[in-house]
Amino acid sequence: MTPRTTGTEAAGGLVPQLLDSLDFGLLAMDGESHVLYINRKASEILGTPAEEFLGRPAGEFLNSRTPGFSFWSLDQIDPEEAGTREIMLEYGSKEFLLEARWLTPAETEGPIAAILAFDDVTETVGEVEFQRRVDRFASVGDLSAVIAHEIRNPLTGIRTTIQYVGGKMPRDSTLRADLEEVIKELDRIEQFTTDLLQFARPKSFQLVEQDINPILETVMDNLEIPFAEAGITVRRDLAPNLPGLPFDRDAIQQVFLNIVLNAIEAMPGGGQFRISSSVRRYRSRLAVEVAFSDTGCGISEEVIDKIFDPFFTSKPAGTGLGLSISLQILREHGGRITVRNRSQGGVTFRLSFPVRSGAGPSG
Repeated sequence: MTPRTTGTEAAGGLVPQLLDSLDFGLLAMDGESHVLYINRKASEILGTPAEEFLGRPAGEFLNSRTPGFSFWSLDQIDPEEAGTREIMLEYGSKEFLLEARWLTPAETEGPIAAILAFDDVTETVGEVEFQRRVDRFASVGDLSAVIAHEIRNPLTGIRTTIQYVGGKMPRDSTLRADLEEVIKELDRIEQFTTDLLQFARPKSFQLVEQDINPILETVMDNLEIPFAEAGITVRRDLAPNLPGLPFDRDAIQQVFLNIVLNAIEAMPGGGQFRISSSVRRYRSRLAVEVAFSDTGCGISEEVIDKIFDPFFTSKPAGTGLGLSISLQILREHGGRITVRNRSQGGVTFRLSFPVRSGAGPSG
C-alpha cells in the first residue's frame, strides 16, 4: 500500500515550485548575507544559474550603487519602513535598476534573516531616459540645419578671398602667417558646420546584418597607440557568438570611437579601460549590450544629464555635438545609450541594441 503524502510534505514540495512561478525575483539570505535561496525569476534577471549564488555572501557579487543600500548590513533593515524603492546594482559587466522591497521573514527559528523581492525595471527606466534625451533636442534639428547652411555658404567666399589676397603678397611677408591662422580658424568653423549638418540631417544608413565584435576590435586596435601613450591598460571582454544585428558599420564605428576617445581624455594620468559585449534578456526583448567603462574623473551630477544635449561641452575646443550625433545614430538603429558614474570612480557608457526575433549567432 502506497503511503499517503501528508499536507506538510506536500506543501514542502510545492513551495519551491510556487516560488519559481512568481513573476518577480526573490533572494533569501541569512544574517551574514549568505544566499540561502534564489528563485527562477531572480536567476533569470541576473542571467546566472542559481547554483552560482547559493552559499555566497550577496555583497560579494552584487555591488550596490545606491546610497544607504547594502547587502552587508542586513541587521539594519527595517522592512516595515523600507517600502518599495529603486536600487542600482552592478553584477559582472551588467548594470541593473531594480524595483525592490524587503519582506519580513516568518518569525521562526529558521536561518532566513532577510528576503529581497525585486523586479528589473532597467529597460523601462532606460527607455524613458533615452526618449527624454531625444525629445529634448528634437526641435533643434531644423534650426540647426538652417544655421549650418547660413554659416557654410559665405565660408567659401571668405576662404577664396583670403587665399587670393595671400597669393598677391610677397613670400617673405609676415602677413602670410596671419592669413594662414585665419584659414585654420575657418577650417574649425567648417568642421563645426559639418557636425551641425550631420546632427540636423543624419545621412541614410546602409544596414547590413553583422557581428558587433569586429567593429569594437577595429576601434580598439586603431587606438592602441593613444592608449599606450596615456598609460591606460585595456581589458576586452567580448562575448562570442552574439546574434547578428543590422548596422551601418561606419556610423556605429563613429559612435564607438567618440565614446572611447572621450574616455582617453578623461584619464590624462593613466588608468584602466574596459570594453564588454554581451546578450541580455529583458522582460519584453532580447538585446546585445556594449559597455565602455573607465576609471577617469567621472561626470559631475550637475551636468551628467546634459552631456547629450546639442552644443554642450566641457572641452575648450569642442563643438558639443559628438554625443548628440551618437544619440541620433543609435536612435536610427533602434538602440539606446545610458551613462552612469561608477562607484569605483569613472563612468560607464552602456549601449543596447534590440535583437530581432529569430536572429541567430552572426558568422
